Amino acid sequence: MNSLRAGLLLMLALLATLALPWRASAAECVPIRVGYMDQNRPPYWLGEGDKVPDPPGAAVDLIRDAVQGSGFGPCMPTWVRLPVARIRLALANGDIDLAPLGELSYYPAEIALPRDKAGNIDLARALHNQVLVLVRSKDKLPASTQPMQYFKGKTLGITQGNSYAPRLREAGLTLDDGARDLDRNIEKLKLGRVDGVVVAAVAPAHLKQTLAKYKGEIEQLPQPLLNIRVWLAFNDAYYHAHPKQCEALWTWLDQHRSRLGYVMQKYRKND
Repeated sequence: MNSLRAGLLLMLALLATLALPWRASAAECVPIRVGYMDQNRPPYWLGEGDKVPDPPGAAVDLIRDAVQGSGFGPCMPTWVRLPVARIRLALANGDIDLAPLGELSYYPAEIALPRDKAGNIDLARALHNQVLVLVRSKDKLPASTQPMQYFKGKTLGITQGNSYAPRLREAGLTLDDGARDLDRNIEKLKLGRVDGVVVAAVAPAHLKQTLAKYKGEIEQLPQPLLNIRVWLAFNDAYYHAHPKQCEALWTWLDQHRSRLGYVMQKYRKND
């Protein structure tokens, strides 16, 4: 009987030893560096420069939830704030692993996007934004203004490095992209150096906080200038090192499209 008990104890000890590596690997983190703009763009990105404030912004919260819901492990992403014009290059060079990326006419081979079964970019797994136009309230533009027609022959301010700028130029619009952020563009608008300022948002209502500080001087046109797609894109080498987690993140975003509305709740309380 003693020998049987000793055998059982030895077997249990061996099973426990075998289980330890599995338990350790299940708790391991897959490190990921997430790049995003170094500008204050409420409610999505809060704060200026390389610091990440608390709260960081609704888009940062959404990306964090997506990473932690996609098998990267329990650790937090490393946040890397960069000028808008540098984000795509940093992603292609592998200085960051993941970043929001708008529609482009050409995607470098060093950047990975979700693909469908035919190998084409999977449009169904894109996120969607609207490009809106901010104008001076004193210009009294009617709510029915169609910005694509109205701003032909006028000048629109746009921040440096915006991915949708080529599409606007191809549509025949004149752009001033000399300013690095939205605030500087709005100053140009107030001074009459541009006729409108373009800004992207998931929904027009999300710009309420941005417009509030101008105390009625600046308003947005109800009609969007453009509808655009946005992806969370990976560095291609990172994708091939962690394909399971990367694919899971794209699927998570597709299955949780209402999540942004949920994380927005804590930012609306300050409206």
